[in-house]
Amino acid sequence: MNATNPEPMRAGVPPELTSLRDRILALPPDARAELEPLMDDVVEQAMFRSRVLTIAKEGLERYRLELAALRFDLEATRREHQASRVRSDA
Repeated sequence: MNATNPEPMRAGVPPELTSLRDRILALPPDARAELEPLMDDVVEQAMFRSRVLTIAKEGLERYRLELAALRFDLEATRREHQASRVRSDA
């Protein structure tokens, strides 16, 4: 993403970077030309970290859901086993 692009930054970019981008755009052309590539790298890294964090959160949520299902299955199996023992003892 080019820092000179007036479009708003994509999701996952902290508002501080948007503010920094605005300040860079207000600089004289020679200073702006020096800082734009750095700003592009920072924005790219922020977006990457945001995507990684989103993937990690989704994976954790999926893990929690699967863990809850496994606990339910384990408890059901225990109840079935207990009922089977009671029937075989009778």
